[in-house]
Amino acid sequence: MPSIRAPAAKKATTLTVAVKCRPLAEKERGRNIVRFSDSHAVRVLDPDLSKDYLDRVQHRTKEKSYCFDHAFGPDSANSEVYKTCISSVISGVVQGLNATVFAYGSTGSGKTYTMVGKSDDPGLMVLSLHTIFDLIKSDKDTDEFDVTCSYLEVYNEVGNLFT
Repeated sequence: MPSIRAPAAKKATTLTVAVKCRPLAEKERGRNIVRFSDSHAVRVLDPDLSKDYLDRVQHRTKEKSYCFDHAFGPDSANSEVYKTCISSVISGVVQGLNATVFAYGSTGSGKTYTMVGKSDDPGLMVLSLHTIFDLIKSDKDTDEFDVTCSYLEVYNEVGNLFT
């Protein structure tokens, strides 16, 4: 756990982009549509094209590759995403710095699961709040803390999910 008094981790960039693939549905699994070649790259195959068809078209595929700061496959736990992408900024948050975690994707892509999670796999928001309040509880030098959080949904308009 980071220290409340330690300086926030310095990064070369202030923006990190990560992708997390939700677990694939049964019909998606056998088609090998999404491939993770390493911890930074994702390859996506056009789901409308079958392997037989692709083999016949001059051995070319309609495959696209995308690179990210971090890429997490369908078997990655939320705690792994948290540890890799978020835990390093928490000490800065407790020292008064701002941070934003932004989940983007289509309906059913796993945004809520990644942010909130379940009891056996808590989400990024839950893990962050636990760490923040554990750090506050362990601080013996400060009598008062002010914690302000927002949990918003942008879907045609901005809605506060805490209310």
